[in-house]
Amino acid sequence: MSMKKFLIFIISILILLPSLSVVGLSTNDDENKVKTSGGYYDVDAPDYESEICLLVNADTDTVIYSKNADMITAPASLTKIVTALVVLSKGDDFQTQILCTKEAVDSLLGTGSSIAGLLADEIVSLEMLLYCLFLPSANDAAAVFAYHYGNGDPQAFVNEMNEYCKNLGCKNTFFANPHGLDDESIEGFNGTTQNQTTASDMYLIAKEALKSDVIRKISSKYGKTMPPTNKYDQERYLYNTNALLNDYDPHYYEGAIGLKTGTTDKAGTCLISSATKDGYTYISIAMKGTFDWFDSGKERNTAFATCRYMLQWAFKNIKMKVLADETYNVGEVAVKFGRGNDYVAVVPVSDITAVVHKDISIDDMTVKYHDDFPEEVKAPIKQGDSIGKADLMYEGIKITEISLVAQQDVKKNYLWAMFSWIEKLMSSKLFITIFVIVIVLIVLYILGTKNSRRRRKRRKNSIEIVKDYSKLAK
Repeated sequence: MSMKKFLIFIISILILLPSLSVVGLSTNDDENKVKTSGGYYDVDAPDYESEICLLVNADTDTVIYSKNADMITAPASLTKIVTALVVLSKGDDFQTQILCTKEAVDSLLGTGSSIAGLLADEIVSLEMLLYCLFLPSANDAAAVFAYHYGNGDPQAFVNEMNEYCKNLGCKNTFFANPHGLDDESIEGFNGTTQNQTTASDMYLIAKEALKSDVIRKISSKYGKTMPPTNKYDQERYLYNTNALLNDYDPHYYEGAIGLKTGTTDKAGTCLISSATKDGYTYISIAMKGTFDWFDSGKERNTAFATCRYMLQWAFKNIKMKVLADETYNVGEVAVKFGRGNDYVAVVPVSDITAVVHKDISIDDMTVKYHDDFPEEVKAPIKQGDSIGKADLMYEGIKITEISLVAQQDVKKNYLWAMFSWIEKLMSSKLFITIFVIVIVLIVLYILGTKNSRRRRKRRKNSIEIVKDYSKLAK
């Protein structure tokens, strides 16, 4: 290869380097890598996995595992979480006595759905109705709330539920009733007639619900005794439909926090559960599960099994780690007009901390610069000056976003900058245009001056012919 071709090759490489948006840091062999799938960790879920799954670290909103999380589906009794949130937003005392109207109780006749056995004209405390709502997933309790807080118009209450979800940022959630029962007379998911949601929206709802100590307490209770009322002179026993709270059930998960179960033909089996351990809080969501998975000859709810498995996996594998400190050299950026430095190193503005798989380190990751990250910065640069942002990536997973700053000062070479300015000025279209105009004007001036001299010379050399000699005498 000739020296000229070699130089061209080197220059081409230098030109292409700044355009690269991903910097590789990984040095590990493929067989040592943590498995990923579809931009999330592969939790190696068993065969009983539900059709829709979502596992999120609620402390940082980090999605650990996701499968069909944006698929529109029926919410079933997960709806009742929003029912409770709207009720609690009213600020009533928990001992507020609420009348179970005949209209509310009778609205569930013929549905064959889960109820608490509330009676017409029965008076029950707000707190006990919440226990009915969450433990046996009582649709009659939801109806009583809707009639009471809708001032006799349950649709008004449902409208409040939908507005509440909208304000939370839910994009694909609509409720047609306060309990989540499917309307079997309607096919599909028409937004004006049918309940619908997504796991992503339900996460926003669940996270909001977990802020309520009341919901956390009530939804995590496995059993509760309901005292006699004006219409029922005996105690009633309420049991939670969430098997993760039953220490006699194979689905039991110690430390589980509610939140809600749900089952309809359209929704399948559903569960939203949560747990807090070692300073971490996770929310697991499973929807469109089934009862057709068998363990030791016994039928199991796959939504329960999936939620339990996801929580176990998260606490075993995911940790909050300091990946690197603020001195960690992420890469370099070209510096224009730098004195003694053509590049400046970029480092995190602070320690890089993220919720990440315990077996992953900073050396396993790549850096993906944001689209607006500069390929070149102008001197002078001060240490700590903001350069731009980037994402730390692991096998398609965004681990965290980092803000990058200059690691050191870079002074400006003013002489180089001046020559560059002159060069840029001289190569600009405006300068060339002005230059051409000036040249043309100079040429025209020279030509004009030359012609003027010629005319004056001709006048000097011309002979005047006098025909009237009398003038000469004068």
